[in-house]
Amino acid sequence: MNANDNTGNTAPETNASTRKTFAIRTAAVVAGLGIAGTLAAAGVGAAHAGTLPVTHPGEPTVAMTITNHTDHTEFYAGGTPGSGRWINAPRFALAPGASEVVTASAPYSASETVLVNYQVGAFGPRAIYELENVRGDVNTNMTGTTGGHYFVNASVASGFPNANAVYDLW
Repeated sequence: MNANDNTGNTAPETNASTRKTFAIRTAAVVAGLGIAGTLAAAGVGAAHAGTLPVTHPGEPTVAMTITNHTDHTEFYAGGTPGSGRWINAPRFALAPGASEVVTASAPYSASETVLVNYQVGAFGPRAIYELENVRGDVNTNMTGTTGGHYFVNASVASGFPNANAVYDLW
């Protein structure tokens, strides 16, 4: 008679099952760390867009990282690259939880003011994202919402001539 028969202990089967589960979990953790490392090396999820290619020295460029933290889709309602041109124009729709980077440059101007308007939901208020890129006064002063319980957190990440700003709609 085997000792396992008397106690009902199934230790050999449990150990094999435990080893298999441990191996699967270890492989998943290693794969997850590899993916996280790759994303970090690629810069995915960076707080702002970084710098843009410049064709003329001192040329003002703008990069605006916009994130929608609401439970409503934002719909593009207009905007302007100011005295410049779009490099990466605003999307038609920005889904809940989504981010985008809007970029523009003004190769023949001393400054640039970029304005992007989104409507929150089908009939909601407007979210206004503005970045003024002027020597000595890079700001987001005209950023905000036109109503509702929404608000925009805006911060300037880098200044003139290559201005970066981060916007979070809540």
